Amino acid sequence: MASAGEVAKYIIKSMPVDNLKLQKLLYYSQAVYLVLNNKKPLFPEPIEAWDYGPVVPPVYREYKSHGLETIPVPQDDNPLNLAAEEIVSIDMALAYFGEMSGLALMSSTHQETPWKKSYHPGWPSNIIPIDLIYDYFKDTLEFEDDQ
Repeated sequence: MASAGEVAKYIIKSMPVDNLKLQKLLYYSQAVYLVLNNKKPLFPEPIEAWDYGPVVPPVYREYKSHGLETIPVPQDDNPLNLAAEEIVSIDMALAYFGEMSGLALMSSTHQETPWKKSYHPGWPSNIIPIDLIYDYFKDTLEFEDDQ
């Protein structure tokens, strides 16, 4: 199983993102992987329902110093610890959601059941349950027949 940090690095290396967009792409990558792998999570870190949508707190903290600026691509040569099926799911999420801005992705997540049911203003640590993500996206994500 990948870590959310590894998935985040892969996304950052794949396309320009700020922290807002990165958080939403992590959420959608988790959703795609859950659906394709019968509820098995892509990464173990919880996703929380914050004011601006789903957030993986340790990844948010790692990149928050960049504010609304594009996160620079890491210059390390260390290979990412991602399995082929993990990369396929992330790439599918990026292909489908990656053209959207962070604000558009935030707006989209605010319309979806997992965030709406999990978000409580002023409450810390509003975890979005994996089961809720899976149950919502198993019926809303559509994949090509060859996937």
